[in-house]
Amino acid sequence: MIGYDIDSVRSHETLGRRTFMTVAASAAAGVSAFSGTASTARVNTYSSVYTTSDLSVRTGPGTGYSRKAVADQYTGGYVVGGPQNADGYTWWKVRYNEDDTSGAVVGWSADDWLVHADFSYPATGTVTATFYDSRSFGYHSAVDIANDRGTNILATRGGTVNTVGWDGDGYRNYIIIDHGSGLQTLYGHLYDVFLSEGESVYWDQHIGDMGSTGNSTGSHVHYEIRSGGSRQYVPPNENSGGNYYYARSGVPKEYL
Repeated sequence: MIGYDIDSVRSHETLGRRTFMTVAASAAAGVSAFSGTASTARVNTYSSVYTTSDLSVRTGPGTGYSRKAVADQYTGGYVVGGPQNADGYTWWKVRYNEDDTSGAVVGWSADDWLVHADFSYPATGTVTATFYDSRSFGYHSAVDIANDRGTNILATRGGTVNTVGWDGDGYRNYIIIDHGSGLQTLYGHLYDVFLSEGESVYWDQHIGDMGSTGNSTGSHVHYEIRSGGSRQYVPPNENSGGNYYYARSGVPKEYL
């Protein structure tokens, strides 16, 4: 079976709106662009995923291909090619985040050990602060991903814009998106914001640009997931600062 390979496309960024307008209606209702929950959903092209165990990343779709790396259990990634069937498995080409044992890598993995993520990470860059990092007010309670000013910030799940704010706890330019069932995401310290309150957004939509506005010491996005107004734990753990993450890669935790 010949599958789709996003790497053959000149620029995935140019495909965002055209590809995901097909899910805009469900996103407007606060439903994810992904179908199902992390524990039950099948993998599809463009899926944000994470691994449920240590998982081989191979140079091609089959057990006969050499191993490039082993993605640790709960490593996030997103599908860039496939599916292809071989050796009794369905194989997907996945772009994985850096984890504690392997650098960021692209390769093929069997989908028996891949599941959909409820949310994805909003930007490509280096993790500079994790959830339990100490602050004067307590825990950081978010993940910071740093890159150059102007780096694309993407919606991490479909929903409706709740707030386009100014300042707000030192975030300066920030966005809050409602996703239904009391779930929200917040994106802080933005340089530019491309949304208005009440607007419907779809997963992967370019919603703003990374900046260093507000209480910030460098260009990054401050990313929170909230449930009922309470900040939820967002991986990675405190030992994974400095790892390189990709926008669209799955957040390895169930929130639904």
